[in-house]
Amino acid sequence: MALRGDRPPIGLAWVISWPLSAVLAATVFLSAQHINTPQRSAEPTPVPLTTSDWNAQLPGRIGAIDTALRKGPLRLAAPIEEDRGAGPLRFKHRLYEVQLARADQARADAAVAAVDGVDRGLVIASEPGAEQTEVRFGLDGLLVATLRVLWRESPESRPQLTIVVAPLGEDLRLARHIVESVDAPLVLGIAPQRPFAAQVAELGKMFDRESVLVFEAPPPLPPPPPTPSDPLTPMPTVRRPRAPAPPDLPDGLSKVPDAVGVAWLGPNSTPPRADRGLLAAVDQRQLRFLGDRGDKKPAPLPIPRLVIEDAQRPEGVAEQLEKAAGSARQHGRAIAVGPPTEAMLSALRTLLPVWRGARLEVVPLSAMELVAAPAGTPQPTPAQTPRLSGR
Repeated sequence: MALRGDRPPIGLAWVISWPLSAVLAATVFLSAQHINTPQRSAEPTPVPLTTSDWNAQLPGRIGAIDTALRKGPLRLAAPIEEDRGAGPLRFKHRLYEVQLARADQARADAAVAAVDGVDRGLVIASEPGAEQTEVRFGLDGLLVATLRVLWRESPESRPQLTIVVAPLGEDLRLARHIVESVDAPLVLGIAPQRPFAAQVAELGKMFDRESVLVFEAPPPLPPPPPTPSDPLTPMPTVRRPRAPAPPDLPDGLSKVPDAVGVAWLGPNSTPPRADRGLLAAVDQRQLRFLGDRGDKKPAPLPIPRLVIEDAQRPEGVAEQLEKAAGSARQHGRAIAVGPPTEAMLSALRTLLPVWRGARLEVVPLSAMELVAAPAGTPQPTPAQTPRLSGR
């Protein structure tokens, strides 16, 4: 037995315990270093599925992945959606499909790189193949999105259809109902003079929906009264309507700063010629113009088709949308402008799965190719152009 103050003899227990103490000290030091310099692990730590915070945050986390994919360099069309999960864990899996030549593989790599890093719990896995490559995006063990790249020597050009719902800005609840009830890249047509124009623009930005400014052309002036046959008869007095104020694009952009284009729509069946001042301002700001330019320049975009709602024939909305889709198949692209009504939304919910199956792409306006038609190429024109009634 060692006395107080004496050095104890080195025994077998000390020989064993000294290395263990050194390992423990090193572990504590390395753990401290890891906390001070955190790194993203290859396998993220799963979050308990029962927490209310995780359930509440899941839709926003999935939405961030979808936003990164849609804003990437591939110009993806509307995805094929599939409901998965149950109860509070119910979510939509979205399948995006695109055709690319092997020479464009760098674009696919850039699209995936744009998604990487949007969420700490994101895991990306790919399954390459000779004909196609599937890239799967998972969150905490849930497969939430898939990008399918079809490798083609000559990728086919699918018809493109852009759908604008207008005019909006009178009722914020209606605008929210539109973006929530139809999961497709609908474009919000916002009339800047409406009281809630700025709020609808913010709502569209929140739901990753593009916006365009909508200006209505003034109605044509009434014809002058006939000249009396009797020269002594005085000419009748005709009160002509006051000329409306010209469209104010800077004021509109102050309310809808992220607008990707400007629509010039008319009150009757004849597409109105563009206001010269408005067209010059649109070209100066390099915005897309939806309407009849009325100049000698080739139109980068087709003239929009306006969808008319007839209370006596609600099925007519779907028929007109299908005609717009037929125009896209014939000319390669088309634009439809429809009213913000339940008949319009119901028709879209019915037609969107049909169009996806027929390989017709519903795309936002920014994804539509700005290709000027050669001289002499007929441009589709709307058969009827109603006055747009605000909601």
